[in-house]
Amino acid sequence: MSARRPFLVLWLLGAFTAPAPSKNAVLNVSNVTIVSIDAHSLVVSRSIKGKTEQLRFVVNSDTTRKGNLTSGSRVTVHYTTQNHENIATSIQSR
Repeated sequence: MSARRPFLVLWLLGAFTAPAPSKNAVLNVSNVTIVSIDAHSLVVSRSIKGKTEQLRFVVNSDTTRKGNLTSGSRVTVHYTTQNHENIATSIQSR
């Protein structure tokens, strides 16, 4: 039984440290505004608890775009995270 214990411990540690699959995420439309947008990137600004932060997204040919997407427009952004990059899957103006 003592030979199995180190294997079990390593197996459990591996299960908890394995990277989780990326999930789709959505930004709230009420406080997300386009700072800049072009064919390959989108930068939005959002406020959380009085602090403003900017988020950058990769835009590609698979990204769905709906509405007037210009600087200053309020938007909803659906995205996935892959290789530490936020990949926009859908951008929709409000």
